[in-house]
Amino acid sequence: MISYRWCGELTADDRDEVLGLVRRAADYDAEAGFSAVDPAAVDGRSDDEQRVWHLPIRARRDLSARPDVPWVVVAYLHLAVDTDGFGVGQFVVDPDYRSRGIATLLVEELGLDTAGDGGWAGTGARVLRAWAYGSHPASERLTSRFGVPAVRRQWTLVRHLSGPWAAPLDPVPTDAALAEPASVEEFGGAMDAVLSATTMPPRNRDILSRAADSGSTVIASVDGRPAGFVRFDPTLHEHEELRAAWIGALAVADRASGRGLGSALLVCALAALRDAGAQLALMRIDPDDERAVRMCRLLSFEQAEAHACYQVGSMTHETNDDICNALTDATVARSVL
Repeated sequence: MISYRWCGELTADDRDEVLGLVRRAADYDAEAGFSAVDPAAVDGRSDDEQRVWHLPIRARRDLSARPDVPWVVVAYLHLAVDTDGFGVGQFVVDPDYRSRGIATLLVEELGLDTAGDGGWAGTGARVLRAWAYGSHPASERLTSRFGVPAVRRQWTLVRHLSGPWAAPLDPVPTDAALAEPASVEEFGGAMDAVLSATTMPPRNRDILSRAADSGSTVIASVDGRPAGFVRFDPTLHEHEELRAAWIGALAVADRASGRGLGSALLVCALAALRDAGAQLALMRIDPDDERAVRMCRLLSFEQAEAHACYQVGSMTHETNDDICNALTDATVARSVL
C-alpha cells in the first residue's frame, strides 16, 4: 500500500526526506549512468511559464503491513507542466525499495489518461514525457507493460584521450578561423549568432542559448562572422574509474555546413579536455542524425549508453520534437552539424 498527495510546494519535513532520497539514488545510480532527479527540482515552484507539481510517495517502512510502523518516503515524482499542457516528469524510487512494485502500483492507481478533464491526474498535463537515461531494466519493464512508446532516443558516446585505446588526435584542416578556448559567458553573443544562422527549430535554439553558462567554448569564424561553436566543460569527474569530461553542444551555421568545420571544432574541444587531464571525453547525440554519427565514428567515438524519451498522450499542434528536446539538460543538447 502506498500513500501520496500532489502539492505545489513540499513541506519542510517532506523536503528533507525527498532531498535525501534524491541524493541517495543519484549516488547509487551514478556508475550505471541511470536517470537522476535534479536536487534543485525539489525546491521548484510554479511561475507564469509552467505549473510545478511534487508527489512524494510514502509507504510503511520495509513495506510492513503492521499499523504501528511509520510511513516513509519511498519514491518521488516531479512534474512541470507548461502552458500548452506538456508535462515533463522526473521520477525516482529509493534504492532500498526497488523491484518491489512501487512504480507499477503508482501507475495503476493514477492511470495514464491525459484526455480527461484536468489532464493527467488533474495536473493539467495533456502530454507526459520523461527521459530514461541508461538501459534501466525497470523503466523498460514498466513502459512495456503499460504500452508507453519511446518517441526519441539518444546515445552517450565516449572517446579515449589517453592510454592504450586512445587514437591520435590530429587537427582537422579547415579554412575557418578557430579562436582559443574561452568562457561560455565571453562568447555568448557569438554563439547566439551561430544558432540564429541554423535551421534548427526556434525552441531548440532557445534551449541552447539558455543552457548553463559554465565551461568553455571555441568559436569558428568564416569571412569574419561566427560560423560555428563547440561548448565543453573541462571539469573532471569519474567515469568507469577514469577521469572524464563532457562536450555539451556543437553547432555549425548552415552557410558553413559540409566543410568539415564540425570535425575541426570537435577536435579542438577534445584536445582542450585532454590538456585539462581528462582520460575520456563524453557527449550525447541523436542516433538518427546520420551525419553526427558518422563524424563521431571517424573521430574514434564509441557508443557507451542508450537513452529513451517516453511519451503518454498527444497534442494536435506541432511541438513534439521541440518539447522532447526541452527535456534534455545542457549536456544533452542535440548537436547540429
